[in-house]
Amino acid sequence: MSDHGLERLSLEQVEPALRAELEPTVARLGYFGEFFQVFGAVPGAVSAFMGFTKAVKAPLADNENEVLALTICAALGDSYERIQHERLSVRLGLDIGWIAAAEGRAGANMARLSVEETALRELALAIIATHGKGCQKAVATATSAVGAHKTAAALLQVTRFMSIATLCNALELSLPVPSVF
Repeated sequence: MSDHGLERLSLEQVEPALRAELEPTVARLGYFGEFFQVFGAVPGAVSAFMGFTKAVKAPLADNENEVLALTICAALGDSYERIQHERLSVRLGLDIGWIAAAEGRAGANMARLSVEETALRELALAIIATHGKGCQKAVATATSAVGAHKTAAALLQVTRFMSIATLCNALELSLPVPSVF
């Protein structure tokens, strides 16, 4: 049990079907993260969430997905997911300067982001800032930059990353690996 009262399961304690689903992720990361340790107690929800993740990520290029993840996690102060996406971005070949711009770090060269990446970043920030109200200009700009199909996927990813960030922040989750910075 943690100081929050929620049990952290080991990978071996997770329901067998979910464990089989999580094992490739654990192998890729090199650890069984606290997010799955906590939410593995609700296996049907985790499996559905992972299916949703695959579906909304599919239309987006890796850099488009990562700019959304890094923007949202940095804006919402979620170091747990931010660090995971920094490390994934490096594995995908995105450099530190690009990651800094995606996160909006002080002194970052925002010109490192393409027009498309900037439009997605601004869409995410507009939704966060206004809880989705009055974001029509940001939606239209993103649609013009990446198309309607990718914008629809991006909108779903924004809310997905916001949910993850909220959960990670609520539970003060931490990772056994450092930031790339």
